[in-house]
Amino acid sequence: MSSETTNPKSGRKAKTLDEEIAAQREKLRKLEERQREQQRKERERNQKAVMELIKTERLDAVPSDLWREAMPKIKALLVVDAAKPAEPVTPVQTAPEVAATAEASQ
Repeated sequence: MSSETTNPKSGRKAKTLDEEIAAQREKLRKLEERQREQQRKERERNQKAVMELIKTERLDAVPSDLWREAMPKIKALLVVDAAKPAEPVTPVQTAPEVAATAEASQ
């Protein structure tokens, strides 16, 4: 019994630094794969939600030529830039809000 208490982990072999690095790389690879899968699923859910919204608003009857012409304006309204992810749209101030803001600054 005394030999068990003095050496509790005798059956375990210590990992080398290279083995630990390889294990962490594998873990990172799996996490990145899981992240890509979550992003893909989120994109699919978003696509379904957008298509449902278009159908609900009966915009699916609009010819594609009109969509193509309006797309630059729609992207600008939604602040969509192909180089970066979409950012939340900041609300536009109405005339009373602008006047209140001007009065508050004076």
